[in-house]
Amino acid sequence: MRYWLFMAAAIITEVIGTVAMKYGAHQGSRAAGLAVMFVMLVLSYTSLAMAIKRIPLAVAYGMWESLGLVLITLCSAWLFGEDLKPVKLVAIALIIGGIVLLERGTEEAPAPVRAGDDHAA
Repeated sequence: MRYWLFMAAAIITEVIGTVAMKYGAHQGSRAAGLAVMFVMLVLSYTSLAMAIKRIPLAVAYGMWESLGLVLITLCSAWLFGEDLKPVKLVAIALIIGGIVLLERGTEEAPAPVRAGDDHAA
């Protein structure tokens, strides 16, 4: 469960960082936007690195990029008035469907064996 929390943190911090970059450029405070973006992307990659200890890389990276893209698209429409045409909504649905299929077809990595564990071979 904790690795999925790292995954969620990786996605959320990626979205915050990307939106901060756009917000800084949009509001005229580019340096602040870039600073927030830098910090959030470092946190995002760090969280992603923690998540892939148990979540298969294909699933983790696919979710990170895809859900990040979906959330950034929705935030862009909400915060910056960018258009959200029907074709974008169909694309979002297909992305989410692809993530579900990828996750369903991949087994989670086994828990690491600890020293002194009775189950160690």
